[in-house]
Amino acid sequence: MRGLVVLSLFAVSALGQDFNPVAKQRDPESILQLPEGVRRDLVNRQCVVPKYYGDDVGTKNPAYTTGHFRSGTSIDYAVVCHIPTRKIQDVLVYSNTEGAWNGEIISQGTFDPSPHVDKCEATVDVATPKYILDHARAYAPEELKSLPRLDHDGVDVGICEKASIIHYFSKGKWLYLQGAD
Repeated sequence: MRGLVVLSLFAVSALGQDFNPVAKQRDPESILQLPEGVRRDLVNRQCVVPKYYGDDVGTKNPAYTTGHFRSGTSIDYAVVCHIPTRKIQDVLVYSNTEGAWNGEIISQGTFDPSPHVDKCEATVDVATPKYILDHARAYAPEELKSLPRLDHDGVDVGICEKASIIHYFSKGKWLYLQGAD
């Protein structure tokens, strides 16, 4: 656990922390890259998924991503969910358990969709074990021996131009690694 705290000093977002205002919201059903069960659950939760400027260019999408977030063999999805009527912004991780996609909120926040309001939006990306370990080697090499075995990805959640937080699933719970400012 002490090693994870050390990671908090240098786990910075791979997204560069650029403020990326929402161009518009999109219905989860329109995102065919997400499994049907994930899209259905997002609709049931009354989520809309942000569409950031520049999403149409390239293959990465800062509003959702896929990785091995629960284990080295799982296929999981991380999705930013806005619920404008309740001014909520959550990040959910979906895992396929026994044939059903189950969503779990790993990050909760607020989001005011009103015009003329400063919007602080979340983005998601994959933090690979190599990415986490490379930062540990660069900034705290003496602490490497106290790190748990990193055998799968973490979810890198960026919020505006603030530090990112890496969410890493270990021993049945999510650990939070605070990023550097």
